[in-house]
Amino acid sequence: MKNYVFGFSLTGLILYVLQLFPNIIWMLIPPANNVLVKNSSLYPIFNIIEQVFGIMTVALLILILNKKGEKNSGIYIGLAIIFLAGYYISWIFYYQGVVSPWLLIIGLAAMPPLYFLFVGLWMKNYIVILPCIIFEIAHIAITCSNYLNLYR
Repeated sequence: MKNYVFGFSLTGLILYVLQLFPNIIWMLIPPANNVLVKNSSLYPIFNIIEQVFGIMTVALLILILNKKGEKNSGIYIGLAIIFLAGYYISWIFYYQGVVSPWLLIIGLAAMPPLYFLFVGLWMKNYIVILPCIIFEIAHIAITCSNYLNLYR
């Protein structure tokens, strides 16, 4: 914790906004077959966990800085870019009417937290790892429960 300070990371904000673009489009211009409007858990505690740890992940990327200001190996930002590209491609398929459970689970639920995880690793913001993993698990679990009919 001694290597971190409270501050503002423009890099963290920009990288968050890049992930947010498809969600903004989805809110403004929803696709014809918009199954994602039903993607919440039957158990409110899971929705709360997902939202709290998702917000915590983003807040930590934007508000906690590594004092040294250095970035990690380029491999982490490269992996983040791959997950972001996969996320964008998944949205393109979703808008074309593809709503398979695997597209929803892998493309739209798993990729954003993985993107945030690798952004955090690249920024040497290791504080984000645990909240991001909890967000990932909750995000995938909720989507699986809705689209694989595991708990219904």
